[in-house]
Amino acid sequence: MLSMSLFSVVQIPDIYFVSLINSEFISLYVDNFINNTSHFQINDARQLPIIIPNMNTYNKIANIANKAINIKKKISSSSAAIYMLDEDKMQELQNEINSVTLQLYGI
Repeated sequence: MLSMSLFSVVQIPDIYFVSLINSEFISLYVDNFINNTSHFQINDARQLPIIIPNMNTYNKIANIANKAINIKKKISSSSAAIYMLDEDKMQELQNEINSVTLQLYGI
């Protein structure tokens, strides 16, 4: 298992950075401009164009991420039928993160 640590000079909670890194836009950005291998590394993260959000945008992203975290916790103890519903909800949340990220970057 690989792991990394990234520290910021601004006081923005980690959940914001993790959400951006997991967005489709940042993923495509990394693949096309930073590193097109399957391993995202700490030096890749340092090259990301991170936009400091206003409080409204941060709250949107944090709320979506927290919902996803709660669903992931529930999935581990779910039956197959509930698992499928939760996976659908996770895809909806992924789409929301993607949408907010595109708005944030003006795309």
